[in-house]
Amino acid sequence: MTSRIQKAQEAYNNQDTNSSRLIHDEEDRKEQHKEEAGEVVKSIVFGGLDGIMTTFAIVAAAAGAGLTRGVILIIGFANLLGDAFGMAFGDYVSERAEEDHLLKQSKLLEKKIDTEPEIEKARLKDVYISKGFEDADAARIVELLFPYKSTVMSIMMMEEHGSAPDEEGSSGAIKSAVVTFASFMVCGGIPLLAFVFAGNYREASGFDPIFIISIALFGITLFLLGCVKGYISNKNWLLSGLIMTLNGTITTLAAFFIGYGIELKAK
Repeated sequence: MTSRIQKAQEAYNNQDTNSSRLIHDEEDRKEQHKEEAGEVVKSIVFGGLDGIMTTFAIVAAAAGAGLTRGVILIIGFANLLGDAFGMAFGDYVSERAEEDHLLKQSKLLEKKIDTEPEIEKARLKDVYISKGFEDADAARIVELLFPYKSTVMSIMMMEEHGSAPDEEGSSGAIKSAVVTFASFMVCGGIPLLAFVFAGNYREASGFDPIFIISIALFGITLFLLGCVKGYISNKNWLLSGLIMTLNGTITTLAAFFIGYGIELKAK
């Protein structure tokens, strides 16, 4: 942000209107690209966490109940696929709702710029004053930028709403849903790999080597996802990974013993 302000100040001092506009457009594009990349990573991490936690809880309960490996795979993949579609659809609806809101605000802002230019100039001037510009300098920058409506709209949308409407339209929401679905399926399917390659699908499961391998796959994946979650949340990544692993351990033990208890009752 400091670099942006310095560049804008230099453009203002040189009375270079075109450079000032390009600086703002370039910085806004960079911010939007960073935000899009961050959203993709978040979709991968949170989709993966939901996928692996919910799927392995089913696997642990089924193993505790002594179900066969084949049945565990059927239940596990059925749950995985159903939940993945549900998560993806929910992500799509959420993204579309947010995009519709931004589009509505953008149209409202455009209308205000056309009908109430002086009010919007004052608001934009306040933005630059809050960033450290003197009153006269901020007013001059606004006058330089205001003829370029798209630039002004981009600046004000980023300042007031943190984002501008996605130029891709609904494809952005679709991309987010696809990323969530893929992450959910991949991460959620990792603990099932032990049962897939175990063979002897008619054999009853329990706290056996196959289930222990599944636990190890679950723990490693969960720890890594927790570390990434901590990193993107600006928290201690190692602590986040350990907490997430502890959370998964408690969930797994609870699910396993619930299944084990139900199996004992059924005998």
